[in-house]
Amino acid sequence: MDQQEKAMPGIMLVTGAAVRIGAEIASHFAELGWHIILHYHRSEAQAVAQSRKITAKSGKVTLVAADLSSEADVIALLDAAKGEGIATALVKNASLFRYDDAHTVDFASIAAHMTVNLSAPALLTKLFYQQLGDTDKGCVINMLDAKLFGINPDYFSYTLSKSALYCLNQISAQAYAPKMRVNGIAPGITLPSGGQTETEFKQSHKRNLLGQGAEISEIVAAMQLILSSRSMTGEVIVLDGGAHLQPPARDVAFYKEVQT
Repeated sequence: MDQQEKAMPGIMLVTGAAVRIGAEIASHFAELGWHIILHYHRSEAQAVAQSRKITAKSGKVTLVAADLSSEADVIALLDAAKGEGIATALVKNASLFRYDDAHTVDFASIAAHMTVNLSAPALLTKLFYQQLGDTDKGCVINMLDAKLFGINPDYFSYTLSKSALYCLNQISAQAYAPKMRVNGIAPGITLPSGGQTETEFKQSHKRNLLGQGAEISEIVAAMQLILSSRSMTGEVIVLDGGAHLQPPARDVAFYKEVQT
């Protein structure tokens, strides 16, 4: 059996798929024949535009709005996905990303990040598993962050929540096997972040051992590898040009500040 047969397109739920990396993921896999359940929260106009882009290329897409800080919305999101059939792929791309540090962190910031970046993914994973049929095999892909492998204290609450998601990636792989595989992708800086200018982004994107940061094409290629590799579970693919091997003192979004 070849790789294409192993990853036969079906229904894929992608969270945070209206903009940035999530939108590119949705477009790519729609072109490969997946029916995309495109989740968004506040970006309705972008979600509609993304849907039109997919359908213009004869792709299949269903838009579902949900606030991932609400347990009821998370449950409703899976219910909406089930209305289209059994989903066999779940890409957890949405996340809360707000700046704080060790001196500004507070209870509310930690709670907000943990709810969206850990509690919602944990519940989505469970519900996704439960909707699988007796003979279905599911695949979950968690979008992590390369900074977990070259840690720094910027984005304090966000980093804590992504660290917890990394743990969820491992224990979910154990708990839901053999019916469901759970893996992660941890990209470094891929698009401008933290208010960077285009020049600052290009500089920070090359600030690694290879002089080449993650590209969206590499992220979707890694996803295709995960989807087609039936023996892979509990793994995380790091795409950052080796930056985690020489971790900076500050987040890459502050490249300009580090240099001055």
